[in-house]
Amino acid sequence: MRKLLLSFSFLLGLVLSNGSAHGQGSTPHFSYKIELRSDGYYYATMKSDVAYSASSNQTTISTIQYTLVAPIGTFAPISATSNTMTNLVGGVEDLLPSTNTGNYIWSTQRTALNANEYGYFALTGSPILNNIVAGVEIPLFRFRTQACIGSIRMYRNVADGTGGADTPKLNSANSIYLSGVSGALSDSYKDNYGTATVCPTPPLPDLTTSISGPSTGSPNTAYAYTVTINNVGSGPSTGSVSESFSIPTGLTFNSGGGSGWVCAPSGPVAGPTTIVCTNSAPNIPASGSVNFPLNVTPTTTGGISVSGIVSGGGETNTSNNNATSNTTTVGCGISAGVLSKL
Repeated sequence: MRKLLLSFSFLLGLVLSNGSAHGQGSTPHFSYKIELRSDGYYYATMKSDVAYSASSNQTTISTIQYTLVAPIGTFAPISATSNTMTNLVGGVEDLLPSTNTGNYIWSTQRTALNANEYGYFALTGSPILNNIVAGVEIPLFRFRTQACIGSIRMYRNVADGTGGADTPKLNSANSIYLSGVSGALSDSYKDNYGTATVCPTPPLPDLTTSISGPSTGSPNTAYAYTVTINNVGSGPSTGSVSESFSIPTGLTFNSGGGSGWVCAPSGPVAGPTTIVCTNSAPNIPASGSVNFPLNVTPTTTGGISVSGIVSGGGETNTSNNNATSNTTTVGCGISAGVLSKL
């Protein structure tokens, strides 16, 4: 048995032993697939284009090596220098059929080279796959990763419908290798019968804001803006969220926030100035919103408005983060009263 730590072969290998040649002069081929399913697991499978019968002792497998190609950082952190897969959640789960009566283990190894990361999943021992039916998929194992950062695909020992052969091969003699089936065939690898697994689009937050104030006001009389932060994305916000407000000349910021929101600097602060209100974890759900007040006092007459920019929360779309309040018309504050003739 070839040890993975020594070979670092970019390969997908099957080594079958204790078998006899398949009858009728058939040349068997195996195809492979890696698939990301809705439960978040990657499923590894294989199938043969010819049948194998237990009665002819053609189903005793001594080693399977299943090699995957992925962006660096998939199986271990980008900075990882060891051969260990540390980004798997719970290790590798065996899925071989319950009719298997052999003793075996799954082990893993990875290496990064030439902008790719190679994951090796090795089955060692003596599993028995009884009565392999031609063209019928055989489940091998499944695994989960900490995060889906890019497409994972099968290593291509030869060019096939999914693309050209992967190179370089560090140990070409051990590329796709079977022994005991039709006389140690070297062309037993046929193709990948599945395309690369594409990462699903993760649910992401998308924050917008609105600022609403009264239509009219009076000099030196306080009023409040209602600030609303909406999540129009597909996922909840994560982490801290802030909104920065531009307070114009003629307006004094008094206070704001509440319900987890803290505004700084604390008032009163006369404009022009910038006020930032922050919540360390508002956790705004998709299609949800939060709001808080912004208390101000106008010190002059005329039309006054406040603008704001929301940020944070784990969003990536920043094209819709700005808002400006409606205009509040501040009157002269002097009553005409009753004119008397002198």
